[in-house]
Amino acid sequence: MEMEKKRDIKHPFHEHPLVFVEDQSTEGEKAYCSACGDVISDPYFSCPPCNYHLHHNCALAPERISSHPLHPKHSDFFLRERPYPGDESGCKYIVHVNCALEDDRFYEVVERESQCEELYGSSAESTQSSITRVVEVSEDGEATKIEHFSHEGHCLVLAEKMEEETDRRCDGCMLPVSTLFYYCSESECHFYLHKNCAELPRVKRHWFRRSSATLDSTSFGRCDLCKRPCSGFFYVIRGFYICLRCAEVPDVIEFQGHEHLLFYDFKCRERCNGCGADPGEEGAFRCGKCSFALDFKCLSLPQSAVHKIDQHQLNLTYHDDNDYSKHLHCDICEVKRDPSLVLLLFHL
Repeated sequence: MEMEKKRDIKHPFHEHPLVFVEDQSTEGEKAYCSACGDVISDPYFSCPPCNYHLHHNCALAPERISSHPLHPKHSDFFLRERPYPGDESGCKYIVHVNCALEDDRFYEVVERESQCEELYGSSAESTQSSITRVVEVSEDGEATKIEHFSHEGHCLVLAEKMEEETDRRCDGCMLPVSTLFYYCSESECHFYLHKNCAELPRVKRHWFRRSSATLDSTSFGRCDLCKRPCSGFFYVIRGFYICLRCAEVPDVIEFQGHEHLLFYDFKCRERCNGCGADPGEEGAFRCGKCSFALDFKCLSLPQSAVHKIDQHQLNLTYHDDNDYSKHLHCDICEVKRDPSLVLLLFHL
């Protein structure tokens, strides 16, 4: 394929030159890649008269790759158009162009069933506890006083509820503290951890980038997945800092606001149905049966929240089927709500 300053190319599967398009127009219907079938995202190559479009990566895909990890029996895989011809050996192994070129940092080749358990946290490294020492236990064996790696020098004591109504947040996940939590034994030190957060493993296997995740309690920054600022704990995976809320999200989920399963796709560029934002390089969760997608920021929202301008608890809802639908503006920022984004809405 001939490249001319990234402006146009001559592709072997199309008779006309393809023009490089850097910014896609938001007007009109969605365009789909003629190679992989996914919705076109910027940048891409196009032949407007023929309505023929190719993602930048699909257009520049090599016409031959020497091997593929899921089919080691044969070498030399060739780029072909539909219908797919078989080779002389009768082998009918066919791979989508985007699957064949998928970044191997995001998947693991599994040869036996036991490897699946290792990948999802059943290995020995997931037993490294964040609790460095149990100081006291109850009659039923529950740790009531502990030392924790994130709070050296002070012990943490287990409690069932706050003695007084205060807006305390867990120093791990940054969500409000309610029942079953640890607090610092020093009265002047306001450090709190949910019991679940205190018991998190120091190191575990995580599906994101199929790698080990190490718990970090010293960082302050922005989660690389949901992009929220966070002063709590992060799991660090190959240089990615992931907040606890995002780290708890599995790669396949049942979402209450949608009838189908959602699968993580790091190449997903569909507009989020929750907030309307375009996903970044980290991708999003999408439905395999319809054009529905949610980014990490929307998926990791808490089910309830409180706000300083209202005395009531706000609950997360997924359908605009209540009396609040007649109010077209947000009560906090006063910006008009997008009626197409009805899946993630706080209401009284």
